[in-house]
Amino acid sequence: MYKNIIKNLLGTSLIVLLLTQTGCEKAFEKALDRADDSRETLTGILGDANKVRGLLNSCYAGVPQDRSDIYFWTTFESLDDNAFEAQNQSMENWRNGLLSPSFAALAVTRESSNKLLFFTDGGGYWARYWAAIRACNVLIGNIDNITVPLSVMPQEERDQMRDEALILRAYFHIQLIGMYGPIPFMDTAQPVEFKGWGNLTRPTYDEIATRIADELQTVIDRKIVPFRRDPLNSNDKLRVPLSFAYGLKSRVLLYNASPLNNPNGDPAKYERAAAAAKQFLDLNAYSLEPFENTKKNLYNSNINENVEATEVIWRSRSSLGNLSFVHGMNLSATTPKRSNFSNYKAGETPTQEMVDSYELKDGSLIIKNYDATHANPTFTPEALAAGYDDVNKPYVNRDDRFYRDILFNGNDFGESYQLGPIKVFTYLGAPGTGTNGPATSGDDKRTFTGYYYGKDRDPLFYGSGTNNDGSARVSQHSVMMRYAEIYLNYAEALCGANRLDEACTQLDMTRLRAHQPSIRLVPGFTLNKEWLMNRIHNERRVELVLEDSRFFDVRRWDIISNKNTNTISGMLPEQVSPGVFKYTRYQMPWTWKCHTEKYKILPIPLSDQKLMPKILQPVAWR
Repeated sequence: MYKNIIKNLLGTSLIVLLLTQTGCEKAFEKALDRADDSRETLTGILGDANKVRGLLNSCYAGVPQDRSDIYFWTTFESLDDNAFEAQNQSMENWRNGLLSPSFAALAVTRESSNKLLFFTDGGGYWARYWAAIRACNVLIGNIDNITVPLSVMPQEERDQMRDEALILRAYFHIQLIGMYGPIPFMDTAQPVEFKGWGNLTRPTYDEIATRIADELQTVIDRKIVPFRRDPLNSNDKLRVPLSFAYGLKSRVLLYNASPLNNPNGDPAKYERAAAAAKQFLDLNAYSLEPFENTKKNLYNSNINENVEATEVIWRSRSSLGNLSFVHGMNLSATTPKRSNFSNYKAGETPTQEMVDSYELKDGSLIIKNYDATHANPTFTPEALAAGYDDVNKPYVNRDDRFYRDILFNGNDFGESYQLGPIKVFTYLGAPGTGTNGPATSGDDKRTFTGYYYGKDRDPLFYGSGTNNDGSARVSQHSVMMRYAEIYLNYAEALCGANRLDEACTQLDMTRLRAHQPSIRLVPGFTLNKEWLMNRIHNERRVELVLEDSRFFDVRRWDIISNKNTNTISGMLPEQVSPGVFKYTRYQMPWTWKCHTEKYKILPIPLSDQKLMPKILQPVAWR
């Protein structure tokens, strides 16, 4: 946006964002090489190769730099029932049910100084993604108007830029419809004098999902964007690969087939989603990492390492070295001390519901059903038969992913930097890492749920030196998409299409990798669509935790306000004698108003809804 407009962009509506002729904010000034945005013209931009490339950079500005991108250092995972964060600001607004058509609740970037992307009032993610779509449309619509000589900017480069922008535009639309329901597909940067906003209507979800999938297929067919990016060029690896387009097509068609958007369970929609996943899998271009390599290769590798050769399809631009500083433990206060510096806050911490999702080693689920408080659940007969003990030994004999992902009382995290091995204790009174328990006040550097996350944290962050030293010695890239999702998409689509045997086979791909038994061998197995779909849902929750999947899944599955998902709980470990503990569940005493029908489909900002009266608010918001 021109600087004389974006000075006051906080609270700016979608219409202003869409109608403003797009330039780039100061993050891209070097590429655009201009002294004053207010004197720049589109014609001038299109005549300068670096400024045209800057237009592509402006398209990427809508992509979260990492998964802790909500103000203030908050994650998407904290917005759902996988995690709890005591942070106030955006998180408190969301948790307390303050979302409304006139208040987005979330400031969508931790960088409050970046007026291009930081929205707090009516805009939120609605404004962010529409701004990014606008940027894509400006580039796509002007590719043929570039006046740079072909000797300076070859046609091949222009075509690739266009197709990258098309993939990004599809991604931004998918994000929007996952949050706000079906919205018009915008493929044009409308002129300032455009008068047609009042005539826009909501398409069906099927119409926009089909449009997105068809456009992605067009890009796939052209094969201009590299299927993989250059593994030795970190700048190139930050740009979308063609494989991401295959994955997005699979994702959007699965969303389209899901209960929220397919209440009658039309198997044809599931068949389309299955075909999209199979199209990708049939390429045999990726594979799953061995489980023992997953922590390092999927989450803790430097951007220069070629993890994209196996499972990672695309990952974030930021290494998020300080992830454990804003979502971690205070090991400087433990006995013995395992860090010379403290954390800033505990940040996202696992809920008991997330912990309960991890099966026993024989494949038994633990929870049959929750009561209203989640403090007194009904355990499955299979878990009880296997010896599950919720009071004395709740963490034995679990899925291997549990020990990798969850830092629970007594868990071994790994080796710190020069200060020895990290054993985590979260019992009441444990120095540093102990729990605050069932309270709404306490030390915000320690957990309120009885757990910490370890999945994408590197224990080498802790140890000697300073916080900056710790951040510099680790890389904790956020995964935008990986191959495991495609197997899970395929399993879910096959199940929805009543191809249950095939669904079992695909579901086993992530299960067997994690050393869990084939789904056909778990206690209580039934080749029944409802039973199998529930297990697919659970497998997806476990496999994709901390990868921004659950937020969309509880919505598209239409379960956000169900008894099993509409509150969260924690676990209080208490030491009854040295090395002996008892465990007590409790409902989180904090307000939890973000898993209701109103939060299922988010409201359109009021200012834009008034300008587009035919695009009605979701039913719960009328």
